[in-house]
Amino acid sequence: DGRLTFYPGNQTVDLPFINFMKRYGTVFLNAYTNSPICCPSRAAMWSGLFTHLTESWNNFKGLDPDYVTWMDLMEKHGYHTQKYGKLDYTSGHHSVSNRVEAWTRDVDFLLRQEGRPMVNLTGDRRHVRVKEADWRTTDKAVNWIKEEAVNLTQPFVLYLGLNLPHPYPSPYTGENFGSSTFLTSPYWLEKVTYEAIKIPKWSSLSEMHPVDYYSSYTKNCTGEFTKQEVRDIRAFYYAMCAETDAMLGEIISALRDTGLLKNTIVMFTADHGELAMEHRQFYKMSMYEGSSHVPLLVMGPGVKEQQQVPNVVSLVDIYPTML
Repeated sequence: DGRLTFYPGNQTVDLPFINFMKRYGTVFLNAYTNSPICCPSRAAMWSGLFTHLTESWNNFKGLDPDYVTWMDLMEKHGYHTQKYGKLDYTSGHHSVSNRVEAWTRDVDFLLRQEGRPMVNLTGDRRHVRVKEADWRTTDKAVNWIKEEAVNLTQPFVLYLGLNLPHPYPSPYTGENFGSSTFLTSPYWLEKVTYEAIKIPKWSSLSEMHPVDYYSSYTKNCTGEFTKQEVRDIRAFYYAMCAETDAMLGEIISALRDTGLLKNTIVMFTADHGELAMEHRQFYKMSMYEGSSHVPLLVMGPGVKEQQQVPNVVSLVDIYPTML
């Protein structure tokens, strides 16, 4: 959720490396995804094309495999390129069930597609690496910076794609359900200020727009939730953001340790936000702020320090900006 990168959202969780980027770079206050779902948003970001042009409506259609991305063009013009982690811009790897249901929404019955959102606290105050796969991917990128990038004679562009702070799969729901478990450890939860967490106001189910009601139903949010449950889900999401921030910190530290930071542009953004129980929903797939407002911070040579840009920008702007 991009609102966590500036006031007052940033009061809820400690994000030291986001703050570092703000101190030494520029934060965009109104950056939006072009489509708040994994594959379509990445298709827009890699192509510089709006969603009605990519025709990436859901996670089963992204860019055509031979589409020339901005990274392809940079490689063609002398950059050494390296990609790690989640790319997900040609097609998503989601269940056949979801693929079929995406085209059968106009029906007289409702389909629950997610498990009920829940929290899961794991480990203890020493448990730092909760999302082990993302940490392994980050380690690869760090090692590449320290062992490869530092010795290059040509300029480089490095892409690191993380899954966090995406909720985790909920095993009890079976293989065809999405990810509805907000998982963290006490180490990260301590970075969250519970008193600063706002409990969103909900409309009654009878007052909701039919599309919203349908979305709340498919996301299993139409049941009763206590204020504590809602606060916990939000807190655990913020804790997962803190763990993501630490991975950003590993990259910044590797650039600093190798002397590359002073002449490297660093950009941090996301494919979509997280509703985290706003509008009686979690996840994304909505043009509400929590889902569509993304972080965008840029730091490096030629980028003004401590600048806040209020202009509306979106992920398609990354393509011409990189070039």
